[in-house]
Order: sequence, then structure tokens, then C-alpha cells
Amino acid sequence: MNALRIAALRPLYLLVLVAAIFGGLTITIWWLPLGLIVYGVAVWMAAQDPLLTLPPPRPRPRITSPTLRALIREIERSQKEIEQAVAGVQGPLTGILNNVVSQTRDLLEEAYYLADKGQIIERYFKDNNYQKLEQQLTQLNWQISATIDPFTRQQLEERRQALLTQQKHFQDLRVYFDRIQAQLANIDASLDTILAETIRLRTADAVAMSSASGAVQQRLDDLRSDMEVFRKVLDTAMTGI
Repeated sequence: MNALRIAALRPLYLLVLVAAIFGGLTITIWWLPLGLIVYGVAVWMAAQDPLLTLPPPRPRPRITSPTLRALIREIERSQKEIEQAVAGVQGPLTGILNNVVSQTRDLLEEAYYLADKGQIIERYFKDNNYQKLEQQLTQLNWQISATIDPFTRQQLEERRQALLTQQKHFQDLRVYFDRIQAQLANIDASLDTILAETIRLRTADAVAMSSASGAVQQRLDDLRSDMEVFRKVLDTAMTGI
């Protein structure tokens, strides 16, 4: 029923419906039943597409970073090509490929999540100058070496330790930002491989189909597992930004 409703609300089909009603009322009455039949058949055929039964994508963050946005666009392209390769598939492959598309959509959502975290790190870099931090540490080291008063020296040492912690945090975030870019590139490459395997599935015989579908599922499971681990580590690393 949900697939029928989605198909019935497609703009092109609604245009046919409006044209049928308008033509039947103003030109000739035969346009109305004919147009309704065309509309009904088109909606019914479209509703058979298994992709219509998948839930709509969740709201996504706006990616403004040029670097990360370019990676997201490539992932979106790859994922869309998989959906296009699956569209219209009927028979025993329907369930398998429907599941593949669902999981690639989840991967796209994860990619948006990673890109959003990446642009938060980018903004942190922009607001916190690493070179200025190093200059402050150099100056503090000189002050500490030149200070005789124990209390003043202690205060400077504490300040130095705080800056060293900030420096370490900065360096760790740089590593995680590089890992985010690498993970996004890996998602794109994996989706390209899944696309090739999906096309192979559509042309495989029954024996090869079982093997190929297992390979696709294993690739998806491995990628999702890696991303889940990385996501937990990243969430911990970004605490306090």
C-alpha cells in the first residue's frame, strides 16, 4: 500500500491524471476514462519496483567543506548507480538486491555522518592556529628556563602542560581528519565494487548467484563493521570540540 501511494504521487503520473480530468471535462468525455486507465496502469507498474518499499532517507547534515563535499558526491553517485542497476528487477533476486540497496543507503548515511564530523574538525583547525600554539610553547619554555621564583615557575609549568595537552589533541584530530577522508574514499571504492557485483548478480545462474550474493553481503558486513568501530573511536576523540 505504501508503494502504491508513493507511485501515485509521482509528479509525472499526477500530470497524466490532471490532464485526463481536464480533457474529459473540457474537450471530450472519453479522455477521462482513458486517462484514468493510463494513470492506474502506470501507478500499478511503478508500485512493483521493490525500491519503493524501502524507507526514505533520513535528514542529512549540510556538508560545506569543499574537500569532504567532493568525496560525498562521489559516494552519492556510486550509490545511485547501484539503485539504477537494481531498478525493475523481479523474481528471486528481488529480496537480495533490495537488501543490498538498503544497506548501501545506510552506508551513504554513515558517510554523511563522517563528513559532518570532519567539517567540525576543519572548523576547529580554522579557529585554533597550530603554529601560534607552537610559538606559545617556545616562549613558555624560554620563560621557564629564565624564571627563578618557584611559584611563578610552577604556574608557567602548569600553563605549559595545558598547551602540550592542547597540542596533542590538535595532532590527534589531524590524524582522525585524515582517517575520515580515507574512510570516505574506501566507502566509494567499495560501492563501485558492489555495483560491479550487483550487475554480475543480475546475469548469474542459480549456483553463481548464491556465491555472488554471499560475497556482496560479506563486503557490506565488513565495511559496516569497520565503520561502526571507527565511529565509536571518533566520537570519543571529538569529545569537547
